Amino acid sequence: MPVPSWNLAIAVIFVMGISFGYILQRDKIIATLLSVYVGLIMTQALSGTMQQFFEGSKTFNQFWINLHASPFSIRSAIFMLTITLLTAKAGISGGKTKGLLSPFEIIGYSILTTGLILSSLFNFMPADSRAAFVENSKFAAILINDYTWWVITPVLVLIGMGFFRKSAD
Repeated sequence: MPVPSWNLAIAVIFVMGISFGYILQRDKIIATLLSVYVGLIMTQALSGTMQQFFEGSKTFNQFWINLHASPFSIRSAIFMLTITLLTAKAGISGGKTKGLLSPFEIIGYSILTTGLILSSLFNFMPADSRAAFVENSKFAAILINDYTWWVITPVLVLIGMGFFRKSAD
């Protein structure tokens, strides 16, 4: 009996992301997408300091923790915590957009958001772990090898859809 590959897990995560997008609707999925970018910035800014704190080499008000946490764990925790807090507490309500394009927008933004999250999490991994995923999964290879495109494409789509929406109004 064949063992399921990482392709199945990644596909399930994308389906869950699209379902999540339909539940949230367009405005909230865009807020989630933007919170992913903030999460990337927060991860970049805080991961070194947090790594030192959790290694016990840096204190905060004479308090330190020695967890021996991996850089991947710390980066992933900062990233996901930032996304979760901003999405839940950003104060942007999910509104329903009307028109034929709305379901396609939701699917598109959901795919881009999910891809950006997964691609970023893979990017936080050590190079040898990423190489193992690339070797064993076609979907992971797309997410890992095209990281720059996963970062750039949502911005281009947001800008492009902004022009399209303005001309349609």
